[in-house]
Amino acid sequence: MVENLDRSLLTFASYSDYLNSFIKSDDYLYLGSMGTVRRFVKLGYRCSSKVFEESEFHKIRHQLAILINPKVTSDVLYGRYFKGTDAALKALMEREEPNMLRKLSTIIFLQVRQRSGFDISGYIDFEKSLRDCNFQKPDRTNWKSVFEGKTLLKPKPTDLSYYDWHKGIVYHNNTDNFHAVNGGESLIFMHKADHKLVPMTDKPSIYSINVVRRMIKSELYGFMTLYDHVVR
Repeated sequence: MVENLDRSLLTFASYSDYLNSFIKSDDYLYLGSMGTVRRFVKLGYRCSSKVFEESEFHKIRHQLAILINPKVTSDVLYGRYFKGTDAALKALMEREEPNMLRKLSTIIFLQVRQRSGFDISGYIDFEKSLRDCNFQKPDRTNWKSVFEGKTLLKPKPTDLSYYDWHKGIVYHNNTDNFHAVNGGESLIFMHKADHKLVPMTDKPSIYSINVVRRMIKSELYGFMTLYDHVVR
């Protein structure tokens, strides 16, 4: 229930602002580094109350927004603009609301051929990408246009993983939901909320129970692979 959640989190524009609220001027004077001060705050040395991890901070803020204003979810669902027949977009439309509610966490894998004739590929954190669009962040994906079929979804260097096949450039990035871990032969992401390991492979592993992999044939994208992790 909303009364059991910390409403004060809604007063902070960012997680950094939240951590800064625990810091006193003398802390920086003695420790000399804002990064060091924030690490001490996260360990709970500056207060008796619980200090939330970044993933918890964003999850609680999102829950509060939905509970205080239930319309917020339906108002920002871009899937309502989907009127076509493409199977991949239909699958994303079905997953949008549970991702926004943080009940499901979907990673999208795409390999896209550019006009140059060379491919780019990558893994996209669906919820983060939707949220970036909601907050109109720079380099955001225009999900309204994607669901309308006017714009093709493409991996970006800022996504979870990005590979330019021609230039040989590789990027790996952590998000609010996932961070990459060393998985040997396969790429593995750990979900920050429940700490479950989610492997990006079709090969059986001890972590396969944490994910459902679906490869979808698409009129627009050729094939799109979705990795669905139910958040526990």
